[in-house]
Amino acid sequence: MITKQLIDQIEGEASIFFDMKDDVVDFATIAFPHFRGMESILKGKSALDALVITPRVCGICGHAHLMATVRALENAYKNAGYPIELSKKVEIIREFTLVMEMIQNHFKWIYLTIIPEVSKLTDSTRESTPLKGAYAASIASKAIAIFGGQWPHSSYMIPGGITTDPTNIDLLKVESYVDELISFFEKESIGISLEQFLSFESCKDFNTLSSDISYLESSLVTMKMNEKGFAYDRFLVIGEHTFSKPSKLKQTRPFGIDAKYVNTIDSYSPDQVSYAKNAQYKDEFYETGPLARAIATNLPIVKNMHRRFKDSAYSRVMARVFELATLLKHAKGLLSEIDISQKSCLKSVDISKITATGTGVVEAPRGPLLHTVNIKNGLIQEYKIVTPTQFNIGSSSKSNPTPAQKAMIGMTQAEALFIFRTFDVCSVCTTH
Repeated sequence: MITKQLIDQIEGEASIFFDMKDDVVDFATIAFPHFRGMESILKGKSALDALVITPRVCGICGHAHLMATVRALENAYKNAGYPIELSKKVEIIREFTLVMEMIQNHFKWIYLTIIPEVSKLTDSTRESTPLKGAYAASIASKAIAIFGGQWPHSSYMIPGGITTDPTNIDLLKVESYVDELISFFEKESIGISLEQFLSFESCKDFNTLSSDISYLESSLVTMKMNEKGFAYDRFLVIGEHTFSKPSKLKQTRPFGIDAKYVNTIDSYSPDQVSYAKNAQYKDEFYETGPLARAIATNLPIVKNMHRRFKDSAYSRVMARVFELATLLKHAKGLLSEIDISQKSCLKSVDISKITATGTGVVEAPRGPLLHTVNIKNGLIQEYKIVTPTQFNIGSSSKSNPTPAQKAMIGMTQAEALFIFRTFDVCSVCTTH
């Protein structure tokens, strides 16, 4: 029997078609049915127009799209023979705003999606928490806006630098927002100091807590999510950042990585038209996102989780929680490194002189985001976007399922829907 489930509580919409056998999922296909056409919109426009258009791909990770675009353009400048150098200040501010966007995403996902779903599935009487996620995300957004001018859909990154020139007062404002977020996380989310939380090395350490996150962790165990939701136990990190380490991992064994080996194929969606393609690396499916990044950087607590529970739904959820904590600390460190006396932008040649192809790769909240632009005399000939959801939640055949498809097989429908959400789905990024 095939049943259709429309997925909400994500950015956009997705449909899952479950093929049930003996009351568990025998197979599932996934459709992203809403065409958005960003790649077509960009064709023929000035390459600099992409700095305004691509941040509007998504209302959650528009900053990641902006950074991928500016990196692609700067790579095209380099390939055309006009290499661009960035000041350290520019690199840090760009990184900081990306980190803050990831922080707001993780807060929203934890409080607006995962905890409410856990409460529903465990029949918990615990008070609903969406406003906590909305509040924390709003603070992170304010910090981004000091540098970016607005959030979402900022266009403050440009080839050669940024359009903002922050003052010491600006830095103090941003620092106060980061401190407020850390204080909120300590008081409302974990119930202990950030440093104590980041010192955890074993899942048993959660037994000492009484907080939103300890409730989430214990509920995942109650739901036996430490024994469910397994994908391929292989991971992909491609973006170059101060908080990640590019690598291909099979279990915890790292291998070299090169973005040129990313490929896309048509999705398998027999029950509904889908405008998403599947993303692979050397023709294989890999999981991307916080779990991949934590394993690549050898985060002790996540290594402990993976040793005990592999790439289970439990590990996937808790890795994102610990990435949130890690990024909060990292954001504060980045601010301390900004030297406002350095230049905000270094002049580059006019875009009309550029005829080249460039690729920009960024680690977005859900994993690697790739933008590739082909430019002729400053005009876009072709623009291609590959998003994290295409890696994690594509739709393939039963003989070669994607990570999300594989993780849902053998589950009840309710369990499968929850596991699907543990990948942090984004539809609008995927149907571009």
